[in-house]
Amino acid sequence: MDVALPRAYVYDSIRRIQKNDNNNDFPDTTEPAPQQHPSASTTTTATATAAAAAATTTRATAKNAPPRNITDTPEDAVFRDSSDEAFLPPDELDDDEKFITFLPHSGFHNQRIAVVNALLLAGELNRTLLMPPVMLGDPVHWRKYDSSESFHRRSTKAHIAKTCKSYSGKKAEDMPEECAASFRFTSLRWDRLFDLRQLKQRIKIRYRDDYSRNYLELKYNITNRDTYRIKDESLYDYRISDKEGQALNKYQREVFIWDLAKRPERLLSFGSLFGTGRVMYSTPESQELRDFVYSQFVFSREALPDLFDEADAIIKRLGGPRSYIAVHARVGDSIFERFSPQVMGKLWGDLQHKYNAVLAANSALSASEVEQTCLDPKVVYQHAIDRTSMITPRPLVMFMATDSPDPRAHPLMERIFDTFPCVVTLRDVFDFKKSKLANLVNPEDGVVYGKFLVPFLDGLIASRAQEFTGSMWSTFSGYIRFLHQQYSTST
Repeated sequence: MDVALPRAYVYDSIRRIQKNDNNNDFPDTTEPAPQQHPSASTTTTATATAAAAAATTTRATAKNAPPRNITDTPEDAVFRDSSDEAFLPPDELDDDEKFITFLPHSGFHNQRIAVVNALLLAGELNRTLLMPPVMLGDPVHWRKYDSSESFHRRSTKAHIAKTCKSYSGKKAEDMPEECAASFRFTSLRWDRLFDLRQLKQRIKIRYRDDYSRNYLELKYNITNRDTYRIKDESLYDYRISDKEGQALNKYQREVFIWDLAKRPERLLSFGSLFGTGRVMYSTPESQELRDFVYSQFVFSREALPDLFDEADAIIKRLGGPRSYIAVHARVGDSIFERFSPQVMGKLWGDLQHKYNAVLAANSALSASEVEQTCLDPKVVYQHAIDRTSMITPRPLVMFMATDSPDPRAHPLMERIFDTFPCVVTLRDVFDFKKSKLANLVNPEDGVVYGKFLVPFLDGLIASRAQEFTGSMWSTFSGYIRFLHQQYSTST
């Protein structure tokens, strides 16, 4: 699940859409601020003093201690590489080093937002981020702090990875049930997807590759009594801010950065850090840090050469970068499936608003005509639309990124295929089994993680279009829009 929205927000958005059916401009969907709960960020003097005394005792045993050797203790099957160690802090731990971590959940894009927020906090608090791996495959839904921590511990592959890896490539019915379940997801260090070398030189990072109870103590000498937990009782429980007086909107309470800075414990452990408004900063220095961190989470050829090779081949078939327009139609899971008429209705209205004038000179083509007319042009086109004259150098080509398994048969997409002359989907131009992605395997658990990168391929192609239109509520659409902006400004 790549989106997690309060129910009231969803219904409010839909009511506004219905009210404005005849208006192409999407109305404001700002959620009313819920009743504010008393902040739990203020720590009493007695509590802080007791915590400081306990932390001092614990740190005394950890001073100048190296990370302990835990090779004899099974770790989760996270795809790691020796190159990940570049630009990390020294192996030797010092009592002055403090840490921060969190519990990830939901789909990839929500995890990306959470790790960005964690990095911002680590930078502002001058703490080392104990970075959890990114989880691909079956999503881990949000849970309350204690339940989430327990779920992550129970989901480890530490004791089954070696056995289950031998079943790689076999059908689920031909392997033990626990192995079949283990092949539905995998975990990678974030370095497998992004080039984090610059990031590590600015913000301190170490890895948290396992959620077992004793991992942090064995690896980093962090004890339970030296951990301060910021627990969440709801998805949008707390927001972290460096300024008083800001509207909470969907969040229930506020935790201030200066209170966190006073905590003496070696580890600050958060529940969820997902949410684009989760961490609020008001200073120019903080804004600069935020922009820097976000810029490090752009798909790059250095980290994902096989993904870019596949994308380049398809973009060439479309006519080259910026020679087509793109859309993201999200209808396949969770809230998007349930409210697909509203999601697609909003998307259709946006497309009409942007392209009615252009479509007047175009007529739709059949699937066979798309193959003959819209793909593999003899020349490379510089743009899809001349916005000055509203002229297209060829029938307007649209690339549709979507999670629908058969978009041409989806009733809510019918009018897009009937109206736009050349609509191309990944299904038309990509065969996973013949692609380089099929060879991307996590050596720790035998899972072909390349299959989980197919949506990234969809988004990467869409991001290279001249113009992009996304689905409301979708963090994936938001990321494609972000990539589109990054790639547009870099070319």
